[in-house]
Amino acid sequence: MHEFLAEQILGINGLVNFSNIVFLAAFSVRDVFKLRILAIVGDALTLPYYYFQQEKLWPPIFWAGAFIIVNGVRVVATALQRRPVVLSDKEEQLYRVAFSCIDKREFLRLVSLVRWVDCAPGEIILEKGDRIADAIVLVSGHAEALLGNKTRLAIRPGQLIGDVSAYSGLANPVDIVARDTVALAKWELRHLREFTASRPDLRGNFLRIVSKDLAAKLHEVAAVGSGIAVG
Repeated sequence: MHEFLAEQILGINGLVNFSNIVFLAAFSVRDVFKLRILAIVGDALTLPYYYFQQEKLWPPIFWAGAFIIVNGVRVVATALQRRPVVLSDKEEQLYRVAFSCIDKREFLRLVSLVRWVDCAPGEIILEKGDRIADAIVLVSGHAEALLGNKTRLAIRPGQLIGDVSAYSGLANPVDIVARDTVALAKWELRHLREFTASRPDLRGNFLRIVSKDLAAKLHEVAAVGSGIAVG
């Protein structure tokens, strides 16, 4: 009996028993990342058992190796996905003023398409009558929309540049001018639509930001119309 137990624990059979204990632990955890790591350990423990038989068991060795490779690739991919998101200073500022409601990993995908543009004081950002080809967000500085009759509507960091209706293909109805040195983030609308088409969650978040921006501008237009100072 003692010899039997010793063989089951210390002998080559012990590897199989220990690997099954590892598999049992793997299927007990909730985290898929930990499950895959334990599965790799369990499969690795069975390899010597199959190899050191009187006749090497190549089929289970092959399949155990295949499972180790597949799980290994997924472990590496998951580890990369879980790395902390590191943003540049410009990206961090854009995230803070306009996209803080979006997960940082989603934002990192979105910002991969961005073009950064700086404008000098007095420079026209969008001219009245222009067709808007880019989604533009003010990152820093201040701009203003000239509504006519010397009425000026302030545009602050985090807001969308231009009238929202213009992003549907209509002509831009007002001149947008930089009040001081401004930094802009631009996305080509065609690329943005293609990029978000396969990412409904990201598209929904972006549309919520646009809707929030529209509501803020309507509020300011109403305030200007009622004679309340804005900006």
